[in-house]
Amino acid sequence: MSDANLATLLVLISAFMHASWNAVVKSSNDRLSSVAMVDGVALVVALIAVPFVEVPALPVWGLILMSVAVNLFYRYFLIRAYHFGDFGQVYPLVRGVPPLLVVAFATVWLGESLSASGMAGVAILSLGILSLLHVTEQWRAPRNALFAGVCVALYTVIDAQGVRASQGVLSYLVYFTLVLSLPIPFFAARRRRKALVHHLRDHWRLSVFGGLTYCAAYGLVLWAMTLDNVAKVAALRESSVIIGAVIATLLFKEPFGRRRLMAAITVALGIVLIKYSG
Repeated sequence: MSDANLATLLVLISAFMHASWNAVVKSSNDRLSSVAMVDGVALVVALIAVPFVEVPALPVWGLILMSVAVNLFYRYFLIRAYHFGDFGQVYPLVRGVPPLLVVAFATVWLGESLSASGMAGVAILSLGILSLLHVTEQWRAPRNALFAGVCVALYTVIDAQGVRASQGVLSYLVYFTLVLSLPIPFFAARRRRKALVHHLRDHWRLSVFGGLTYCAAYGLVLWAMTLDNVAKVAALRESSVIIGAVIATLLFKEPFGRRRLMAAITVALGIVLIKYSG
């Protein structure tokens, strides 16, 4: 299997896992505790893996800390967005904005570019995702989702540079996870200890599932970014929004309908153009 085909396979698997752990966060009435538990599980996984990976070099640590800072803003805006809006409203905007921004960021930061057909594919894919956005009079959810989407684009490019400069995907992933997974559980334990304990007692199975799928999804997409163009990987990853739409229909009883069907077809067309772009 070629590197490009392997990257595509890895990203599509990652997309399914990413939609799954986002659904775990949305399914809880206490999003802060839910994210804290997902991070807690990820922290345990990273601690287990530490003896088996090399410590990143100093320049890589700088990128890890930058990415962690952006990821914390992303988590904040994501929690806020899910507090004010439903899964079908928030998730398309969070995932529809990054592909277009990553193209620009990767061109400036990494010196990568896409062909005309690749650019068209990214634009079509983003259009398909954004077509799922529910326009309402309440703008707090989409505003926070938009900020979260900008953060996704930023940390995607930072992580691409970091994983390429590190001693391997696992080295970057493990130490990045160690740093990122500390603040929110610590904050939740200090501010909402009782709620966190109750969440652990009642939803520990979902928390374990969310933490494991989160780690796996991130690791797979980091691996893919070492094999292919970052903008391609970022765009293909956002096919998770169609999986998210299916999850929203099956679990949260949000209607699928013609709109989501047309969005799925549009996203599929964008994926084909991106996959076979020069």
